[in-house]
Amino acid sequence: MTGEERSAARRRLRWRHLVTAPVVVTVVVVLTGVLARNGTAGPRPGRGTPTASAGRPAASAGTTPSSAPALTADDLLPRSDLRRLGPGPWRVAGTDTAPPGAGPGSACRQGRVADPAALSALVRTFRSASRPARVAQQSVEVSSSPRRAVAAYRATLGWFAGCRAARVQLLDAHPVDGVGDRAEVLTLRWWRRPATTLGVAVARVGAVTTSTVTAVSAAGGPRPRPAAQALALAGSVARLCPVAGAPRCRRHPVLRESPLPTDGSGSRLLAAVDLPPVGAVDRPWVGTRPVAVHVDRPTTSCDRVGLVSAGARSGQTRTFLVPGAGLPPRFGLTETSGGFPTGRAAARFVTALRASVTSCEKRDPATRVGPGRRLPDRSAAVDGSAWDLSTSLSATRTVRFRLGVVRVGRRVARLTFTPATGGDLSTAAFDALLRRAGERLG
Repeated sequence: MTGEERSAARRRLRWRHLVTAPVVVTVVVVLTGVLARNGTAGPRPGRGTPTASAGRPAASAGTTPSSAPALTADDLLPRSDLRRLGPGPWRVAGTDTAPPGAGPGSACRQGRVADPAALSALVRTFRSASRPARVAQQSVEVSSSPRRAVAAYRATLGWFAGCRAARVQLLDAHPVDGVGDRAEVLTLRWWRRPATTLGVAVARVGAVTTSTVTAVSAAGGPRPRPAAQALALAGSVARLCPVAGAPRCRRHPVLRESPLPTDGSGSRLLAAVDLPPVGAVDRPWVGTRPVAVHVDRPTTSCDRVGLVSAGARSGQTRTFLVPGAGLPPRFGLTETSGGFPTGRAAARFVTALRASVTSCEKRDPATRVGPGRRLPDRSAAVDGSAWDLSTSLSATRTVRFRLGVVRVGRRVARLTFTPATGGDLSTAAFDALLRRAGERLG
């Protein structure tokens, strides 16, 4: 009997008494330096290069396994699949039974596993010989049912879509068609030194949830491409379809545009993960719970036109602060949004607000208004403007504001940022945040 035949026989014996095999897989790719700096548990070696699992019998859908499947290295990604995630050559550094507790991906995780009742788990570590060196990690969780896998998928996606770590910012997101039952690709930036870009891909097929996270430092080349992450994710899902008992396994990823995943607040307002870092502050943004707006008061002496008073409905507002950063009480970002009955009514509000800001210096001689900036008009339904304001409170004290408004169809959002010494956003960063507010409105 050849080595390949013996491997297939072991797999058939292992799955003989298994009625179904729901599995949850999590792949996390992180940088070598970050892992070494934070300290990970010593991995135990895997059992060679993984091979395809096509020889497994398909499990019956909707049933519960009599025991947890004994995952092996055959269920994990091979080194060859990592070429899509960065230059190599890659080697397998080890395999263990618990997800890592360190690294940029782990900074967003809110638990060791996405499914607290996972039946079993494996984690594999890869290392690349490229310079700067890279590390890849793949972890696998096995849930007891497809329903629990759905919850694990949502939890995994939520960890990154609403990442609570300091100086982590969500850059973009794309749902992926053609991979499993649900799939999404995210790109985040971790503003450490060196700055690190995280490419996150999450998918679910039946009772299997898989995610990949690719980390690239600013000195390590271009940031991970969503299309490349989706291809690697498709390969991972294809290997696990027999485990999930899926009769067919789609592996032709197609990225599409869609509203950004939420942070769990259920609103169209900005999330903390949308906000860039302020100066050298190494503390996370924290947002208040979104609340309904019944009386929309002006946030500066210039924006005297209120959303609610102008006819907006379903108004909401929230404020973002950086607790523990030692910033003055006036520091913070406030967003207020609402929907008008028609797009024309929303456009009239934006026009009135622009006129109010433009004429502000005539009404308030103590205030100076910088030149207005218009957002790039990507479509007829999107419109926005931003201004820098400063108000003299005394001969020695001046308060600055960054004010912006954006309209998407019939919905409008207004941002007011009050910076402080040591805590400010650049003009470009504020304008990008205003565009993100427009994406959230969509």
